[in-house]
Amino acid sequence: MYTEASRQSPEGKCADLAFRLAVYEAGHALTARALNLHILSVRMLPRPPVLSSDKTFSNNDWVSFIEALEIRVIELFGGQIAEETACSCNTCGIGDIARVDELSRLIAGLKGEEDAEAVMFELEDIALKIFAKPEYKDAIIPIATFLAERVEAGEELIKGTDLEAELDKYVPRAPKEKWTRKLFSFGRK
Repeated sequence: MYTEASRQSPEGKCADLAFRLAVYEAGHALTARALNLHILSVRMLPRPPVLSSDKTFSNNDWVSFIEALEIRVIELFGGQIAEETACSCNTCGIGDIARVDELSRLIAGLKGEEDAEAVMFELEDIALKIFAKPEYKDAIIPIATFLAERVEAGEELIKGTDLEAELDKYVPRAPKEKWTRKLFSFGRK
């Protein structure tokens, strides 16, 4: 995740930390869209948006709980990937890797797997595949610009409905399917 691009100085709009934060948050939002999740709100802080999956599990079982943790890891990677893609740096979510590591260890433990790094890399690959799709990559800057303009207008908390409407312009919502191992279109076996 930390590549040579992570160490380069940002240029243009990305030289502004506030805009880089908007890019980072756009990455989270785009990842949520790719996973077909509903965004309830985004607070312009270096952390993921509040999603409907944060509030409920599809079932009250371990599989649903593990799935929610996996979604969170993919989403955490999404912010970093967006910032690296659009700004050639990774500064806003610097604490995310510790969260990803901790959640990957928890997921591995709950699934009875020994290799937490394999879990982490599998989930990172899913996030990378999201941003390999041109429509997601191309939407990073427009979504970031939307978020940055909202912050400049004095909004710290952006309503999910407003952000979802903006996302619809660039990456329309897929038909209603819940994210699962079998249905996920970005490549799990």
